[in-house]
Amino acid sequence: MKYYLNLFLLIITAFVLASCAGDQRAYSPESVNAADELYQTKHYAEAALAFKQQANNTAGAEKNILLLRSVISYVKANLLTPAIRLFHSIKINDNDKKQSSLARLARAHIAIGERDAEEVLRQLREPFPIDSPSLFRAEYHELRGAAYSMQGDRLATAEEYILQGSYLSNEEDVLQSQKLIWESLSLLSERSLQQMQPAQAPDILSGWMELVRISKQYQLNPALLRLAIIKWQRLYSDHPVRLSLINGLRNRKQEDVMLPQNIALLLPLSGRFANAAKAIQDGLLASYYSKENKDKISIRIYDTAGNVEKIESIYEQAVKNGAQFIIGPLKKSSINKLAERQELSIPTLALNYLEPDITPPQDLYQFGLSPEEEARQVAERTWLDGHVNAAVLTPAGPWGDRVHNAFKKRWEEIGGRVVEQQSYNASKNDFSLPIRKLLNIDDSKRRYRQFSNLLGTKLKYTSYRRQDIDFIFIAGYPRQARQIRPQLKFFHASQVPVYATSHIFTGNLNPERDRDMDGIRFGDMPWVLSETTSHRGLRNKVENLISKEGNKHQRLYAMGVDSFNIIPALNTLKAYPYERYQGETGSLSLDEKQRIKRQLSWVYFRSGRPILLDQASQ
Repeated sequence: MKYYLNLFLLIITAFVLASCAGDQRAYSPESVNAADELYQTKHYAEAALAFKQQANNTAGAEKNILLLRSVISYVKANLLTPAIRLFHSIKINDNDKKQSSLARLARAHIAIGERDAEEVLRQLREPFPIDSPSLFRAEYHELRGAAYSMQGDRLATAEEYILQGSYLSNEEDVLQSQKLIWESLSLLSERSLQQMQPAQAPDILSGWMELVRISKQYQLNPALLRLAIIKWQRLYSDHPVRLSLINGLRNRKQEDVMLPQNIALLLPLSGRFANAAKAIQDGLLASYYSKENKDKISIRIYDTAGNVEKIESIYEQAVKNGAQFIIGPLKKSSINKLAERQELSIPTLALNYLEPDITPPQDLYQFGLSPEEEARQVAERTWLDGHVNAAVLTPAGPWGDRVHNAFKKRWEEIGGRVVEQQSYNASKNDFSLPIRKLLNIDDSKRRYRQFSNLLGTKLKYTSYRRQDIDFIFIAGYPRQARQIRPQLKFFHASQVPVYATSHIFTGNLNPERDRDMDGIRFGDMPWVLSETTSHRGLRNKVENLISKEGNKHQRLYAMGVDSFNIIPALNTLKAYPYERYQGETGSLSLDEKQRIKRQLSWVYFRSGRPILLDQASQ
């Protein structure tokens, strides 16, 4: 949709420029400056046409420079096809340093549009000429930063955005660049920020790393944060960080990060969802009992099982009993019922998500472990990995349909294509039929029979799979995934990347059984991957106290831990969208609809063990 809107604007702009051709056709420095102004004010589609129009009225090196600037403008306008077409029409003089450098920059822009991080870094391997305009040198580092971000190298990403900042003059652009530095470093753990400090500290990078680290360490203690900021400013007195970011840290108030004294927990502790609710409750209470000031906090638990209409009376009873904050409900139907209100009496953290098109009441936060959200993260991860064509294999039934639909919707929103989808019967062990259909193996066999019949002789036959699949997304549980991966290999798809949601991993190391899933990539939470990552968090303290339900439902237990721990961080996450809270379920942030978004840790199975894909992100 965004592409067609930009294309429509481009056509309109072309018509307007053509109608004004009598005034603007002749080449002039003033017209080039006007095109540059369009570019700098982010009117990229108009800039692309303006640069191209000026190029058509000049020749030689200047013509090529203007055409290359038109290419870059097309890419920035999300019009990749005309950008590529125009780029290939330009005859670059490689002996002209200015042309060849700008051509590399334009090709890197195209590679970013194609999500090819390796190509970006290949094109921009050599430093950009020091006599180049600041605009080009800023874009050189911006593109390298974006490429490193795609590869999950948080530190290199920050380094490039730091270098970009020295070539920016617009204050809004500087602030945006610094927020990208912050966002990248905030995905590193506090421990990693400390261990990865450069040897030449204090310098600009070490200053950023230390600033992000202390913001994490004292995120819930504004008084100590202010003292740490004062100390930081003495050590990094010449640091380029903007005052607005420093003030955002320095001006935080203790009352904004206080745990309420009276908390109500609304869970369906009987009936169908009782086991899940019990795991969440146990995780929350483990977190509560680990607090030094627990004696000042009261938690009252309410059973919400039964008719959904009861939720409103239970909610009001909790408020009447003095609750200052409510955690729950868990069931989506109960949350939908609460969301019908225009406003809630007190802040509430629902343990599930509303449908994306529903606007929640102001004080309703949403937090959950929905498989749909994980499917959307798979779509985003595979897109960043440079893939376009997806094949999807999901279990038949409502759960599989939800996962498939969530993945497909997000995948197509960001520009991907689902070239094939098949469902399988999760109760079986042999999934060869849906896999053959997914890979078009039967078509290969059908063609063989046709040729054999046509020639009247038996031919040597080797089956072939379809070749238009970039990756396969599977949804399922360990039992199914352990069967599906070997069968994909049998049908010649061993080299096709396979992605999945966290449901394929039990959470307990079992290399002997999980070896069959070698190569599958999936995202999971730090709590479950504690033996793979350096993160231990609360688990060190409560390992021997984890309940039976907590061991059985590890992810729900961790969700219970985070649902309690994140309460004092909610105001900060709401006020500063670039901030994150390092939780047991992931690196947590808050979106515009007050949904807690989890950034998962990405791993792949090797010899039956989860191994980090993004080593630099931990």
